[in-house]
Amino acid sequence: MAMEGGIKASPELGSLRGGNKALILVVDLDDDVGRLLGTSVVVGYERVLDAAIKFALERPEDADVNAMFSGLNLYHRLSKSYSQVEIAVVGGDERRGIEAQRKLKERVEEIASTIGRDGLEIYLVSDGEDEIIVGQLISSIAPIAAVKRVIVTQHLGIESNYMLILKYLKKVSEEPRLSVYFLGIPGIVITVSALLSLIGLLSLALKIALLVVGLALMVYGFRLENSVKSLILKIVEDLRDRPHIKIGGAAVIAITSLSGLMVAYYSYISEGFIGLVETALAYTIPLVLGGVAVYVIISIIVRAASGSTDISRHVALAFVLGFSSLAFYSLGSELEAFRAAGIGLPEAIIRSIIESKFLQYIIVGAGSAGLVELLSRAYRSS
Repeated sequence: MAMEGGIKASPELGSLRGGNKALILVVDLDDDVGRLLGTSVVVGYERVLDAAIKFALERPEDADVNAMFSGLNLYHRLSKSYSQVEIAVVGGDERRGIEAQRKLKERVEEIASTIGRDGLEIYLVSDGEDEIIVGQLISSIAPIAAVKRVIVTQHLGIESNYMLILKYLKKVSEEPRLSVYFLGIPGIVITVSALLSLIGLLSLALKIALLVVGLALMVYGFRLENSVKSLILKIVEDLRDRPHIKIGGAAVIAITSLSGLMVAYYSYISEGFIGLVETALAYTIPLVLGGVAVYVIISIIVRAASGSTDISRHVALAFVLGFSSLAFYSLGSELEAFRAAGIGLPEAIIRSIIESKFLQYIIVGAGSAGLVELLSRAYRSS
């Protein structure tokens, strides 16, 4: 195994001019070192050497091992040019993204303040693309003298390729951030597809599989995984309060939503796109909104029974959901009537919006929610 270092933002390392102080920063944005060693910040040559050895004993093939030893090698080389040289391994967060960048910058600022920023130059050492992000993050802390990317190269035969695949599969199974996308979501797709195939709905199974994969790609592509995770955890925590009641509410949401989707699907099969639009407006959307409204009403009852008086937002939400459900049902019913009379879809939709009670229900729902909020504020201020 050999290591090759690429230098950016500077000429060859040996020709760099000596300065006052140098900080060698080994970057671990996803904080593998922190999860394994129990600390995300390791400062000092002896401590970094000890951390590198411990990490190498646990994960000898991990690229972070090479980055740490490359930083230690750089420490020796820079000691001849600088009056003071320090080395640190700094981790971010396993979720990466903004949280990892925020933590990493805060930790680097603390290290730089301890060393002293006057005359300080930073040398970044990374095993991937992290140096691009980190360089932008910490350039305001101290000048970046050079960036070293550590690339591990080795000859791979058939057996080596097989072992490499096994290594990555093991890593995927051990890291929650990766296992969700590479094991969890494919597992859901395969399970749902198999169940629907058993009851003769193979075509539906394929469509649902594509839907699940598409949603997963959207969540990951727009970096919504933390928001989705927080929402799921919030729902789980909410269900723990009086679960025998709230689980019933959740079941209502599931049943109404599934019923609405099934009705829309069979309408699409039998009547095509126009039938799908009519059914979605008249039944699917009202059923989903109605199910959520029932769950909110159950939450209001549970909160009131436990003595909580902070229910105004739940009441306002229930009004909005309930009247929105009625609004879409009215719109869909009028649309079906206009379509039965032979009117084209675009004109039928416009006339349905105007002649149905869609706008009235929306206005009443929004007004009721606003009135509840005003009464609540008046009550709290009195």
